[in-house]
Amino acid sequence: MARQPVSSAPLAAKWRKLAEQRCIEKGERLTPARLAVYAEMLTRDRPVSAYELIGLLEQRQKRKIAPLTVYRHLDFLIRIGLVHRLQSAQTYLPCGHPDHAHESQFLLCSSCGHVDEVESRGVERLLSRIADEHGFRADKAVVEVKGLCGACAAVEPG
Repeated sequence: MARQPVSSAPLAAKWRKLAEQRCIEKGERLTPARLAVYAEMLTRDRPVSAYELIGLLEQRQKRKIAPLTVYRHLDFLIRIGLVHRLQSAQTYLPCGHPDHAHESQFLLCSSCGHVDEVESRGVERLLSRIADEHGFRADKAVVEVKGLCGACAAVEPG
């Protein structure tokens, strides 16, 4: 299910509290700079590239920001389970349900850019079984399915 952009103060407070809790669980610190990156991502209705994120942060903070700094913050947010990286699009999006550890699959609309993050235990089990059959030990499985979302499919002839 797609996560809606965070625009209201109570909802933003909920996501911040969740981020702080996740950091406590992982023994990490949610610095103001890390929080700024996460907060900026939460206001978007679609995945963003690192350079797009840098531009948004520079505009908001009225100062230059080093790309390496943002990449480090993104790596941190991924490591603690608050953000996902879409491999095929080289973009990032906030996790739709960061309250629990999970493997996600993504449905990416090639027309409008909409992304749905879904969890399927069946897909996880299938990939695990296939890996086992080949004597392969997977560290992480990234499943990205490209196509048309329902809205775009309804408009495009097909």
